[in-house]
Amino acid sequence: MEKITAQTGLLAFIGGGAMTEAIIKGILGAGLADPGEIFVGEPSAARCEYLQKTYGIKASGDNKAVVKDAGLIILAVKPQVVDAAITAELAAAMPPQATVLSIMGSVDLAKLHQVVPGHAVIRVMPNTPLAVGAGMTAIAPDSKVSSEMIDAAKTIFGSCGEVEVVAESAIEAITAVSGCGPGYVFMLIDALADAGVNAGLPRALAIKLAAQTFAGSGKMVLETALHPAQLRDQVTSPGGTTIAGIHALENRGVRAAMYDAVLAVLERSEKLKGK
Repeated sequence: MEKITAQTGLLAFIGGGAMTEAIIKGILGAGLADPGEIFVGEPSAARCEYLQKTYGIKASGDNKAVVKDAGLIILAVKPQVVDAAITAELAAAMPPQATVLSIMGSVDLAKLHQVVPGHAVIRVMPNTPLAVGAGMTAIAPDSKVSSEMIDAAKTIFGSCGEVEVVAESAIEAITAVSGCGPGYVFMLIDALADAGVNAGLPRALAIKLAAQTFAGSGKMVLETALHPAQLRDQVTSPGGTTIAGIHALENRGVRAAMYDAVLAVLERSEKLKGK
């Protein structure tokens, strides 16, 4: 397989947290780059040492040194610290031809152009199942991004799960569905497992049953391409047990709660952007 770095040049990450680690793991696992072609900027010396020992990549607390030879720079810090972490000095150290990719939630393309002026930028919304190779990532490039770099971004995140290229106008809704969605699903898995314990099952077994049920059901939706309602009907016999359970969920407003969860995220996102 051709290395992705043949298109991107050296890869630089600003921020060495869990999402960076998951992306690096996917890149190396798919053979998209050699460890020596990846450089991470991370203020924690202990974290730098861990990443270097675990993956063989380079890591440093000097962000300007990290980006100076990069062709693709991935911004992976918390959005709350974007101004403190992505300084004018750091932006000036970035090669003019470098494309900048951001996984910082709620930092839009307009803001990215302010912090890294003159660069082609890509806004990306991944989710945490990236860490186990089952992520869902949306990619929103600006008009300056070349088709080669869009393909490179798709390849990188495709090594960690599924990818869709979208208009930036869709990103907030995507955040509310798949970006925050793992939190909703973990809560539902926990609740279903608790119900199993209440019914007499051992805790570990109840968690495994609930988690695998969610994982397998999602896989069925993706692989059969059937509407979820069709798959639900296949398991719902007239007058049977499943329809009784679904009736209870509808009575408790579970469907409406999902609508409310997505709307709550959108409302909160608007407030955060206004800060």
